[in-house]
Amino acid sequence: MATRRKPISEQARKKLELQSQALILGLFYPNQRPFFEERDYSNDELESFIKSNDVYKETLRFVIALKEIWKTQNPDSPPLVPLPVLPPKIHDVNAQTVTLPIQESAMNVEETIPPELLAPTEQMITPEPEPITAPIPIQPGQTPPANTPPRLPSAPVPNVRFMLPNAKVGVAYRARLEGQTAEGTVQIMELRLPDDLGLHFDTEHVELHGIPTLAGEHPLRVLWTLDRRERYSSECVLIVNPDPKTLWQVKEPAADAPYPKAHTEQQALTGFGFRIAAASRRGRSHEHNGTFRDDDFVIRLIPNTNWSLLLVADGAGSASVSREGSRLAVTAASELLTQELSATTGAKLTEALNYWDSDPNAKQTIASECHYLFHRVATRAVEAIEREARQHNTETRNYATTLLAAIVNRHGNDTFLATFWMGDGAIAAYGPRGKVRLMGTPDGGEFAGQTRFLDRAALSDQGFAKRINMGRFTDLTAILLMTDGVSDPRFETDRGLTEASNWDALWDELQPILNTVNPAPALCDWLHFFTAGHHDDRTLAVLW
Repeated sequence: MATRRKPISEQARKKLELQSQALILGLFYPNQRPFFEERDYSNDELESFIKSNDVYKETLRFVIALKEIWKTQNPDSPPLVPLPVLPPKIHDVNAQTVTLPIQESAMNVEETIPPELLAPTEQMITPEPEPITAPIPIQPGQTPPANTPPRLPSAPVPNVRFMLPNAKVGVAYRARLEGQTAEGTVQIMELRLPDDLGLHFDTEHVELHGIPTLAGEHPLRVLWTLDRRERYSSECVLIVNPDPKTLWQVKEPAADAPYPKAHTEQQALTGFGFRIAAASRRGRSHEHNGTFRDDDFVIRLIPNTNWSLLLVADGAGSASVSREGSRLAVTAASELLTQELSATTGAKLTEALNYWDSDPNAKQTIASECHYLFHRVATRAVEAIEREARQHNTETRNYATTLLAAIVNRHGNDTFLATFWMGDGAIAAYGPRGKVRLMGTPDGGEFAGQTRFLDRAALSDQGFAKRINMGRFTDLTAILLMTDGVSDPRFETDRGLTEASNWDALWDELQPILNTVNPAPALCDWLHFFTAGHHDDRTLAVLW
């Protein structure tokens, strides 16, 4: 009974069928290189290929054709001499060989020949076998004919070095594949790619293009030649770097961690001829480490006045409960500002603003009132932090935080702004386009990383007055307060903060968001932008 064979898998077929011509050449042409290289195909793949029904049928066709050719070319030759056949299993090296008659061997073969090979149907025509002739050697100076099949190399594969730039997942990729040997530049004939890599090879332009989908080191099989007569198969490794955004994990803080805080916060207000929006969100570094957001903010329209206030704070990353320090700072500061601007201090400032242009003493009065106001605000915030630290028997530095505050009053067609700036981040009066006034200088060096935090020592610092600034502006576009989670990736350095073009670019991104029906959630989403190396909490408050 004929042996039942399984059909070859589609994957194995695609991988091996391209070598069919070279297989025949490897069987019948003189060469020193085996057709199948161990590094090309696994033993299982070879076993599947050799035992497949496809290969079995082709082998039978080949044997039958050889038999007919032999009979045609040797009609008067004596009968074929049978060859000895060894039993399937040999345990005794001294066992005698068993010889089978050629007729019996032929009969056994025919029993396993598929019917379609023995009995052609009307749709199947048995072709006249063509004699197989050895190739005619090419003489020096001759050009091989166009139909000359490529021959396998008779020498070891030359050392080749391929050049292919690294790719990144999700980023469009286009690069030319090049290879060099000691003899010169190679000609790329084919590049075999995994189906799920997301890339394609343009044979005509020798270019690899597409959008990579899998990160890692991918070995690619390259078929190449130096003279288009001898072709080789070598490996080229393409490195696909992962999308940095996919490396960040999102973890929840411990359930028993003190001072829990929402991962995002947002708010929008309208009044006094202004719109205000603010948002704060947990940074990727906090998400990855499973810690709470350290930033906080407060925005407010003070009732029965023309005063608005904006405050943002950034708890120190090195302080264990700075998230509570930032909340205490903006809460205490906003409460005192609301109280003072609703009473005598607010009335004095409003009265002095009426004489801003006509009375030189008015500006001095405003400056003096603002200085004492913000000093009381800072003191109230420090006291709130110190009181909390005493209640929990811990040090105040564990609550370390920055504090940026602004009070705003629309006076006629002008906008009055007074600010207090302790720590890094930024406060800016922006507009019209191409113009920006920074309301202070961030604490720290040329680059971010070092800053000053709000504490009792800062209250008695001789430079405290320099942290307070004010101005009256015409045609002001917006007032912006931000923590360093926004200012660092957007401006990089203190010098970058002074460049109006950087603020123009920022406003071009923010304006469409702020003009939406719900600007606060849109602003919170925008704060999730990705900039390599900048993954801190982000808080931004805007008045426009």
